[in-house]
Amino acid sequence: MKRFQAILSIAYMLLKIGGSLLAAWLTLGWNVRKARKAFEAELRKEGISKKDAEKISKNILILKNEMLSMAKNPLKMRRKDKTS
Repeated sequence: MKRFQAILSIAYMLLKIGGSLLAAWLTLGWNVRKARKAFEAELRKEGISKKDAEKISKNILILKNEMLSMAKNPLKMRRKDKTS
């Protein structure tokens, strides 16, 4: 019985951590999207064309992708170590 409770406890904690990571990923994506749109709107107010504003704001998306890849990097390194 204790073993079953321990397994349930571990499963619950993993689901809780997974849910938190999913929420963080979704929140980051949503906030980056809002920031890009707001930045583009400000650039357009200053007289920059829509096309150029979109090109400039893509840097925000690139930074987000780099942040996510840095967060995933330790997990990828562990997998490589185990397969070698």
